[in-house]
Amino acid sequence: MERFSSILVVIGGEPYDATMTRAVALAMKNGARLTIMDVVAPISQSFFATEAYLPQNLETDAVAERRNELMKIASEYVATGIEAAVVVRVGNPAIEIVSEVIESGHDLVIKTANTQTGLKHLLGSVTRALMRTCPCPVWAIKPSTGATYKTILAAIDPLADDPHHIDLNDTIYELAVSLARNENAAVHLVSVWNVPMERTLRSRLGAQECDRLIREAESQVRQSLDKWLAKHSPAPGQDAPAVRVHLLRGTASDKIAEVAAQSSADLIVMGTVCRTGLAGLFVGNTAEHLIGSVTCGVLAIKPKGFVSPVSVHHTPAE
Repeated sequence: MERFSSILVVIGGEPYDATMTRAVALAMKNGARLTIMDVVAPISQSFFATEAYLPQNLETDAVAERRNELMKIASEYVATGIEAAVVVRVGNPAIEIVSEVIESGHDLVIKTANTQTGLKHLLGSVTRALMRTCPCPVWAIKPSTGATYKTILAAIDPLADDPHHIDLNDTIYELAVSLARNENAAVHLVSVWNVPMERTLRSRLGAQECDRLIREAESQVRQSLDKWLAKHSPAPGQDAPAVRVHLLRGTASDKIAEVAAQSSADLIVMGTVCRTGLAGLFVGNTAEHLIGSVTCGVLAIKPKGFVSPVSVHHTPAE
């Protein structure tokens, strides 16, 4: 997979071995630049009254100390031939990470999934914020992830009818397949659909008419998915991973989590952008709902043209 040219790996207080291993391997595969980053919390003036302990002095010392720690981590991977830059900022973690992405042109953020709230809530508030605001893909990695992946899940919307969402579907699938090919892993393709306001429709139209509408909707989804799969079928003789297709009706976050658990998925590749309509329930808030119920990694992708709400600013960094 040769897609990324500048990878930002964020190392906070979580275990970083699996995250760094994956980031270094990906940088080597892509010939990409690698930057290791952390964010130091600002120190309030009110805590210190004496000039000897001015907050800016303490912050400077904290940045220098953390920079030395990150440089030591980077030195552990010198044998790979990868030279990693080190960045330490002060402020709100999510804002500083996104600012670094925008200013330096990184095209992938890799971060350890937060484990402070237990295995079922791997991704913390910083990762959630990054999924909403970071303009490039965000890859949250489970600390216990093995050296290789066996199963990769891709969640797509076959009823996407505008260029941005069609392109997002393609990117999700291409990334999942590319990763699976490199890892010799299987791919599970998941598409979740539902009929909005079914209870209201059933009460107004009656059970028979409502069931007919649901059957028609399912047929439409199946036809769209079949058409999309035909477009992405491998060429004769092309090396391609095994793909198992799941077309499910229900709440997207629940169904994706079910497939992830049943297939023992190591990674979920999905989009994070709002969409409405018949099959539009798996994107938008689904990624945030999903991260509270899965124990595998998530690679969240924005559509082309996404503009981050974070304003670029300059902050003390080393």
